[in-house]
Amino acid sequence: MHVILEKSLKEASKYFQNFFIHEYSEKGALHAVDARIKIFTTLVLIFLSISTFEPQKIIFIILTLTALAKLSKISLKKIITRIWLFSSFSFTITLPLFFQDPLYPFLFTLRVIASLTAIQLLIMSTSFSEICSALRSLHAPKIFVSALWIAYRYILLMFQELISIFMARESRRVAKGSHLDLWRKGGESIGLFFIRSFEKAERVQLAMLARGDEIAYYRGRLRKVDFIYLLLLTFVVVWWVVI
Repeated sequence: MHVILEKSLKEASKYFQNFFIHEYSEKGALHAVDARIKIFTTLVLIFLSISTFEPQKIIFIILTLTALAKLSKISLKKIITRIWLFSSFSFTITLPLFFQDPLYPFLFTLRVIASLTAIQLLIMSTSFSEICSALRSLHAPKIFVSALWIAYRYILLMFQELISIFMARESRRVAKGSHLDLWRKGGESIGLFFIRSFEKAERVQLAMLARGDEIAYYRGRLRKVDFIYLLLLTFVVVWWVVI
């Protein structure tokens, strides 16, 4: 049982770390779009996803996001690996409502899938520094953007530290322990995790202060691809209303 618990914690740490990581093997159409435009369109797509329970509209948004992922050379498999946990959780918590409305749990889950897919398209096609710079250019409060940037860096560091602690424990273990060993070693690991996270967070903060601790404004001019993407979004919104 304790082995299952350890593996579950390790896999959960990897999952949540993977959810926020910006990575791509090759650039597609969406990578060339201005970050400010992508933030705006992502918010619009999320709003369209959560503002209706009509199946045809939700499916239309999901198909649109799938087409965008294909055009942007973003792996649908990677997107699924990033959103499956939250989607499964949303279906589980709404499942009791199945007896009142059999379609509700499925439609609610599809809304969550559409929203998370839109967020992942933004994360996987835009570095977080670009997102923060774009938010400042859109006149988001400086304190909000700074807190968002620091939280992002600390979250990744915390999960990295947690995974490294699990790997260190596994490399030094020669036999399976008892449940008592799990609680004892688990307490030691939690203490070590907080100490190492605090120390690394302090080093990150000092490094940020040494570099000025300023988030630069995103000053790029809008290009032809940005206007094409906006035109595409306009078509999606109009078609969503018409359906």
